[in-house]
Amino acid sequence: MIVKQAGWFVPASMLSLILVTCGVSGTPTLPSTEVVTAATVPPTPTVEPVSVGEFSIYLTAQEMSTSETELNSLKLEKQPILSSDDIIRYSKDTHEIYLTSPAYERISQLFVPTGGRGFVVCVGRERIYSGAFWTMLSSQSFDSVAIWVPLMDKHAIQMKLGYPGPFDFRGEDPRSDPRILRSLEQAGKLE
Repeated sequence: MIVKQAGWFVPASMLSLILVTCGVSGTPTLPSTEVVTAATVPPTPTVEPVSVGEFSIYLTAQEMSTSETELNSLKLEKQPILSSDDIIRYSKDTHEIYLTSPAYERISQLFVPTGGRGFVVCVGRERIYSGAFWTMLSSQSFDSVAIWVPLMDKHAIQMKLGYPGPFDFRGEDPRSDPRILRSLEQAGKLE
């Protein structure tokens, strides 16, 4: 049995304990107490999760001169090179992205010059950060997030900090941005 006391719904067994704890003895017979059956308990309002945009990676339509290029000034290709539909799973610890076969083939065939091929990671229409596909044949360093090509792991790419290594990276690591993780989690891709 549930009892409504002063606007609160309390199991009857707990009401005696609460009253004793508060210094009230005897049987709980307060004038504003009413017995409520399960049928009369109002439902708890449900809050729908806020839908976030889809994770995607767009190639830039122009060369990125540096990683310091203003994110919102970059022109993007019309269609993403990768979207949530292309992702099997995303590891939040290693930032490895396991891809479907068609997506893996698309990335494998991407031409990447020695100066890199720019991309922007988006959630919906919001731009989160920029980076570049970077060939391991390049002697140039890169100070932002890089996806190294040619791909070494079957069906996976990894968002790495800098090229040729993390010592070249500058700034704060943007890969664990909460908007990205929320989007991937909502899509059922985050591990």
